[in-house]
Amino acid sequence: MRRMTSWRRAMAWTAGGALLLSGCVFQSTYNTMLQKQEAIEASLRAEIQADQVEITQLENGIQVRMSSGLLYREGGVELSESGVAALDKVAPQLASETYQIDVVGNTDNLPIGPELADRYPTNWELAGARAAIVVRHLQARGVDPGRMRAISAGQYHPVASNDTPQGRAKNRRTELVLRPR
Repeated sequence: MRRMTSWRRAMAWTAGGALLLSGCVFQSTYNTMLQKQEAIEASLRAEIQADQVEITQLENGIQVRMSSGLLYREGGVELSESGVAALDKVAPQLASETYQIDVVGNTDNLPIGPELADRYPTNWELAGARAAIVVRHLQARGVDPGRMRAISAGQYHPVASNDTPQGRAKNRRTELVLRPR
């Protein structure tokens, strides 16, 4: 995963500025979202540099894409120590705002391994369970559960080809999507 470069961020925010000028986004919302993105980037700087997190400014929010390798134990659904640490870094920013937070679990297209197949027969269930675990963790760290949704995208929204191990690794991810309410 790559960190959004200053140039790309400027271009994204310039496009956001065009929306701002057309009346689609309030100036205060725009400024608040920019500050939130910068705070999250500062909190996750080490994970961004290690290509485990990518933060993108969306037309209507912020996407924090976290690799499965960062968040979960190999072949499991429980959070790893590094996953707990990364989520704990951003939980204060998420708890202090009123954004809607969608936690979206994604998988590759390989069938579920035998160790998980009884409990999670498809990638839909696995991705949903992982998203729910992140939601529960954030709730335990003070994020209002009424602002969060656990969503499963399963294998159906890949960001890379599932034909290579590297592509499949990119597709195994959890995204936090923050949008103004």
